Amino acid sequence: MASLASVVRITARQSACWRECAGCTDLAPLAPNQTHCNGCRAERRRVSTRRAPQAA
Repeated sequence: MASLASVVRITARQSACWRECAGCTDLAPLAPNQTHCNGCRAERRRVSTRRAPQAA
C-alpha cells in the first residue's frame, strides 16, 4: 500500500505544498503565491462578478 507522502507527491503539482486555505481552513495543495483553495477562489470570482445594486 502506498504511503500518504507518496500519494501527495503524485497528486500535487511540483511547486505546490499542502497548506491551510485562508478562506475555509481546509488543507489544499497551494502554490507558493496562493492563499485560497480552488473552491474559495471560484466563490470569490462568482461574488466579485455580481453587479452592485443601483441607488434609486
